[in-house]
Amino acid sequence: MNRNPAKKSASDAWFETLYGDYIVNLEADLLRQWLPHLFGYRMVLLGARLPVWGDCARHGHIRQCIWMNHANAPDQLPYDIISSMSALPVKSDCVDLVVLFHALDGAEDPRRLIREVERILIPEGRVIIFGFNPYSLFGVWRLFGRRNSPEEMSGHLKVGRRQLKEWLSLLGMEVEQQKYFAYRPPLKNQSALDRANFLEATGQKLWPASGAVYALQAVKSVATLTPFRPSFQWFRRYSTNGVAAPTTREIHHDS
Repeated sequence: MNRNPAKKSASDAWFETLYGDYIVNLEADLLRQWLPHLFGYRMVLLGARLPVWGDCARHGHIRQCIWMNHANAPDQLPYDIISSMSALPVKSDCVDLVVLFHALDGAEDPRRLIREVERILIPEGRVIIFGFNPYSLFGVWRLFGRRNSPEEMSGHLKVGRRQLKEWLSLLGMEVEQQKYFAYRPPLKNQSALDRANFLEATGQKLWPASGAVYALQAVKSVATLTPFRPSFQWFRRYSTNGVAAPTTREIHHDS
């Protein structure tokens, strides 16, 4: 276990901004809906360790929660494991649930991280992925230069939902649930953000795929063996009156 302090990354600091807090609370609401339906013994959480996400994790039915990230932040809760996201120090087939809190958005190699997640999941294990949607008001806003602002996170909006579903499919993982949310623009004033609340319902009805954040829940499928069909078939003899005719298979004649 490595707990060497490190400077807070731009991505972790961004979640403490007004718009970041708005995103975090919406994701927490969705976790409260999904987690009560999932069971197991061990859960791995990848990404910024925020109290609201931790509270949601404790309300689930999974006993052990392991927080993991690439670095610790001095003024945040420490992580249980500090590791590269490209090689998770976890045994294969031993985790019931993995939750990615925008871990793909900040990963150097998102596709490799997805492969690692699939590796450590048990058969029928689940993964919940939160990611930023490049095709949203938030994505357009960042496209026009705001991504270089010191108050914003860096290295995000790498993986869209469609591309992620393709990766999961190639790994034999099936998407069970998916959702877009966070339709308000990235405003920095609380009153303005509150006034834009109507966009949540409007966005869900008119342009559901334009939410700032997407969430996916996928299951690791189990490969089933195709039964071998023998070249012969069993037949039963029936009498004309519909009653099975007797056979001499179990009859022994005395000599």
